[in-house]
Amino acid sequence: MPKTDLYKKRIKKYKNKVIEQNIVKDIFGKSKELMGSAKEIQNYIRKLPEAERKIIIRHIADTKNHYKAIERLFIRKEKRKAVDSLFFSFDELPLFGKEYWFMKFTSDTGSKTQLLFMFGRSAGDVEINGKYLKNKKLSPDKHQGYVVSWAYDDEQKSIVDDPSTIKISKTSIDVKNKSVFASFSGSFPEYNLNISKNDKEICSLKIIEPENETLKFEICENYKVFLGYDLVNLYFDFKGKLFGKDFSGKCYVQKVVVVGPFIPWRWGRIVFKNNSILTYFIPNLELLGLEYRIDSYFSYYDSISKKSYKYTDVDVYAFPCAEDYTRWIVTGNKNNLFICMKSYSHETFRFKKWSNFTYIEYLVEVVDFSLTLDGKNIRLKDVGGGIGMVEDTGGYVF
Repeated sequence: MPKTDLYKKRIKKYKNKVIEQNIVKDIFGKSKELMGSAKEIQNYIRKLPEAERKIIIRHIADTKNHYKAIERLFIRKEKRKAVDSLFFSFDELPLFGKEYWFMKFTSDTGSKTQLLFMFGRSAGDVEINGKYLKNKKLSPDKHQGYVVSWAYDDEQKSIVDDPSTIKISKTSIDVKNKSVFASFSGSFPEYNLNISKNDKEICSLKIIEPENETLKFEICENYKVFLGYDLVNLYFDFKGKLFGKDFSGKCYVQKVVVVGPFIPWRWGRIVFKNNSILTYFIPNLELLGLEYRIDSYFSYYDSISKKSYKYTDVDVYAFPCAEDYTRWIVTGNKNNLFICMKSYSHETFRFKKWSNFTYIEYLVEVVDFSLTLDGKNIRLKDVGGGIGMVEDTGGYVF
């Protein structure tokens, strides 16, 4: 082999090694406690044939370029094309890739009724709640996936928690298994969600753009080296039927593509009776049983002033009192925020892929609230009470 070719081969090998190291560093930082798993991943990547490595890099680049193109549509105000092209499409998932759709419906009529509907897939095989899910492409528009749905309507009701097929067209997503059929369809800014089980209707909801709110949807893209995420969020209204009863309020509809591991986080979204909304998010690292914060923020939409506020100072504390009655306290904004929530229902999900990850959804009601904005103090009586959901997680999954 000529020396120039040998030199090029060594340079290529060095670049591939740097890519592996950057992936590992971005996932695990410099933590010695986590480097055992990191070495497993690094060894796995190193053993891949060069052609497979190129495919991984190309898939990540394609995903990033796809969402950058969508962002350009978004900037040009072509909302219909931007949002729908994200929701109604599969992405080519690289190593560590995942994509999922998450929908949460919260009553704003004073009841505790909520509905959650989630489905998605992973680039590799994964175990969810003890059920093995194989990554399989059934056709260009159809993949093997997993679906979960549950609700609270005077009592907790499980709808589905099983592998499924996910089929996508330009205006619809159909999720199906032996007992459940669900369809999310439409085009911006109006959609429909229909779920049935054993041919009996569970819900029929119309999802519509709110008239008066400033933040109606967002599209985000954030990558570092070859890890990151893309997402689209809709903050819409809905109305329709759930278990044969009238059901209306605020919904949170999301599509996410993640390239990287799931790491622990705490997230919450509260809908107050006057249609104000509070959201917080804190991603963490876990070492030796302790949590180390990576970032934090909370936002508050005031339905009275039609203004949105965002802060990076927030702390979340959990106080387990009984199986379904964990208390959550959130403080922040230089002690100008205090909210206490009591859970009244929860659902636990366990993922296993090289390691273990636990994800718990808590439905909560607000028992105390105080927030000072622009020199004015807002109390629970001013917003009329609130309900929502808190997410709590632990472990890692790739």
